Amino acid sequence: MATSPRSPLFSLIHARNKEFIRDRSALGWSLLFPLILIVALALVFDNDDAPMYRVGIVGQPTAASALSDLKYINWLHYDSLEQAELRVARHRIDLLLTEHGYAINPDNRSGYFLEQLLLAKAPRLNKLVINGRSMSHVEWYLPGILSMNMMFSALFGVGYVLIRYRRTGVLRRMQVTPLTASQFLLSQLLSRLIAIMATAILVFTVVALMFDVTIQGNILLLLLSSSLGTAAMISIGLLVACRTRSDELGNGILNLLSWPMMLLSGIWFSMEGASPWLQNLAKLLPLSHMNSANRAIISDGAGLMEVLPQLAGLGGLTLVCFAVAAYSFRWD
Repeated sequence: MATSPRSPLFSLIHARNKEFIRDRSALGWSLLFPLILIVALALVFDNDDAPMYRVGIVGQPTAASALSDLKYINWLHYDSLEQAELRVARHRIDLLLTEHGYAINPDNRSGYFLEQLLLAKAPRLNKLVINGRSMSHVEWYLPGILSMNMMFSALFGVGYVLIRYRRTGVLRRMQVTPLTASQFLLSQLLSRLIAIMATAILVFTVVALMFDVTIQGNILLLLLSSSLGTAAMISIGLLVACRTRSDELGNGILNLLSWPMMLLSGIWFSMEGASPWLQNLAKLLPLSHMNSANRAIISDGAGLMEVLPQLAGLGGLTLVCFAVAAYSFRWD
């Protein structure tokens, strides 16, 4: 008895499933990526002992012993008294202990309760009142959300596009032109950088006008920081795409790079209260440097020397990733 032929729909489904299973790299990413993401989220957010109050320390204040037996306090040490007082003014910390006494913002509700606890055990401390309005939600989220959007545009707008170019044979046709790999990659970097920066400037301007956001620092320094951060992200995207042929593999790698940065770069919450090892991991991420520099310029009025370490890290990462991508790039 002759077997009935398969329907065209069933045949296409069967063929596509076999293609996916045979692509071991894509299958591996599909299985590993959600597992890695769940473990990362558990490590970041699963903390029953998360602190409720933030207390800054400058020097070795004797008053710190008055609160040392209390739980749920995040102790933050600062080398600069000026930096610590600025954080009190902007409600970034609830109470500041110094060798001369303590400083508090009278409008900070958490600081009010900490002050009562402190004075109950050490009633003769010198008090310094620091006035200042708290950072609004828009001021806090704006630099991070813009940085995150620029990261996704850089990684997927360049990396994924080049992978598609290689798969569809566009790069093979470009190989016969006088273009070198460095020239081609540099054109991709600069064209994407211009498009991303233009979009970010437009969005920032609209939001700043709507919610009365004022840049406390130098606007040119903010543009430099954003440009270096975006260039670093684009270079990472170029590095991923320099030899990748599979769409699924490239998408998996780009997601694996972008999600940790989105979670650990201080976009949605401050990393000051996180575990030390998690803070050290966050410092390795380029989005952390970009976000912290932009937030410091916009909200704290930071100058060039204060954000120079972040700018140097972003510039160095751009050069290294671009050089490796250009060296290992293949047209086919």
